[in-house]
Amino acid sequence: MFKNSWDKDNALNKIERIDKITSDVCLALDVDQTEMHQKIDFLCSGKNQTVMHMASNTIIKNKENSQEDFDSTLPSVSGNKDDAHEVNNVSLNTNSFEESAIQHVQTDEETNETQNNENNSSETKYFGWKQKGKRTIEFDKELSEYVYKVEEPELSSQELRLQNDLLHLFQLESDIDVSEMNIQEKKDHLTDILNYLINKHRLKISKKSKDNIFYYLFREFIGFSNIDILMNDEDIEDISCDGPDVPVFVYHRKYESIRTNIYFSDKDQLDSFAIKLAQLCGKQLSIYEPIVDGKLPDGSRLQTTLAKTVTNFSTFTIRRFREDPLTPVDLINFKTMSLEMVAYYWLAMEHGTSMLFCGGTASGKTTLLNALSLFLPSTFKLVSVEDTREINLPHENWIAGTTRQGFSTASEEKTSKDIDMFDLIRAALRQRPRVIIVGEVRGKEAYTLFQAMATGHLSYSTMHAADINTLIQRLENPPISLPRTLMTSLDIVTFLTSFQRPDGSLERRVNSVTEIIKQDPESKRLISVTPYSWNSAINDRFTYNGGSKILQNIAKKRGWNQQQLQEELDKRQEVLQWMVEHNVRSYKKVGSIVALYKKNPQQVFNKIKQGVI
Repeated sequence: MFKNSWDKDNALNKIERIDKITSDVCLALDVDQTEMHQKIDFLCSGKNQTVMHMASNTIIKNKENSQEDFDSTLPSVSGNKDDAHEVNNVSLNTNSFEESAIQHVQTDEETNETQNNENNSSETKYFGWKQKGKRTIEFDKELSEYVYKVEEPELSSQELRLQNDLLHLFQLESDIDVSEMNIQEKKDHLTDILNYLINKHRLKISKKSKDNIFYYLFREFIGFSNIDILMNDEDIEDISCDGPDVPVFVYHRKYESIRTNIYFSDKDQLDSFAIKLAQLCGKQLSIYEPIVDGKLPDGSRLQTTLAKTVTNFSTFTIRRFREDPLTPVDLINFKTMSLEMVAYYWLAMEHGTSMLFCGGTASGKTTLLNALSLFLPSTFKLVSVEDTREINLPHENWIAGTTRQGFSTASEEKTSKDIDMFDLIRAALRQRPRVIIVGEVRGKEAYTLFQAMATGHLSYSTMHAADINTLIQRLENPPISLPRTLMTSLDIVTFLTSFQRPDGSLERRVNSVTEIIKQDPESKRLISVTPYSWNSAINDRFTYNGGSKILQNIAKKRGWNQQQLQEELDKRQEVLQWMVEHNVRSYKKVGSIVALYKKNPQQVFNKIKQGVI
């Protein structure tokens, strides 16, 4: 709504400015300016310019229309004045036109105000039972930052009493094991049970109250209590709680780290919730074991601590991952790497290369590893080894292994119940895999992994290192202590980086692609080349430096000359470009296209032409 100080004179002054763009409108419509002014002046009849501006605005709105549409908008100059009774259902009465013009400008102002508000707030999303919960992201002027706001239905005292009654009855009469049910089956079962209890015990409850109560019961029984909306918002990557009476913080894909309006009121509530999260991971949080790392049922990673042990208050951090993981198509859309680079990785991984993905925290190492793993041939046997399950692949011949923590507190006291990364990699070598994927190497498991590379197993992993020198230092020094000669078993090292744009958004880029060639026998230095590199945040483009030893080895192996090698890269770029243009980004769909191309490239192009792929 507009302020009371608004008056017609201000409105007309704003409208008159529209006349300045009349010439541009005529050019856009290819309309003779003199003819248009004659038509408008005829309508105005010399009374005032309000009609002209209204007509100009009509033309602006219809500037995409043809000449006939323009002519049909205004009456002919040679016609009688009575023919010009209406223009877009607006009376020629001067006062009516003034009021219509004022209303029109007010509408534009309201639109601009709405757009400005939208710039300060993301779209509203709804969650939970009957979409009764919602979240908005608004800019807090006092804090000068964005805030994630959760709104949930408020329960009256009567509704709280009914909720407690239903909860008590449910605990007494429901004893069905739902551990093997999926989320939808749990929802259906809970709905049936609650409705049965209401009918059986003749509880008087209105539909609105029932929906409000069901919202909270579903949130408690099936969801994640206070943070249920956060756990269901696909835009959130991390959820962090540092103690009671402190806002829960989230890492949003667009707004990065922002506070929420969610609090845990007291330490007992937070302690209970932290223990519940640990139990959902199949683990116990206690004084004896005050730190728990685990995987929640939806695949998210949990790290939680218990109060008065290693931290003053109980804390938890949940790192969420997309149910539908990113694919190479997404990497191109996000400009993480260029189309040419993705084609390079496709060809390299198909022909057998071992890779290491390196970068800082949250630079996208595991995401890139998972996305590019779609290029591995579907016939390869894959074994993945992780602390917490993150890798998600469409390959059928794939064994996914995760570590298990027993009751020992130190490596010297390790028992058979403790299964670490080293144990899993050693077991993987006995399963005769073609490819071994390790979530992240930190210790002695790196030695076994590089031994696997040396014996012909394709290996892929991630590691924290910003450049090649840092990587060598980490590998050569404890706790890894890897001989430099074994590093030549590695084919490609990909370094990632992240940077912040002026608008505050965070971007991730492949900083460089380094190929390990050999070790110099005299200086013992690793000789490498960098076929691809990212310039800078200013230019934000990738450069091909040439000299790829990997591509030359593939060409030699396939009997291709340089032209044939380039043609093969171009074909793969064409397929990738088609997937980008048609938004084919599902990891299963991308995996099926890659698998089909490996078997019959021409069939892929035929399907693309037919539009049936």
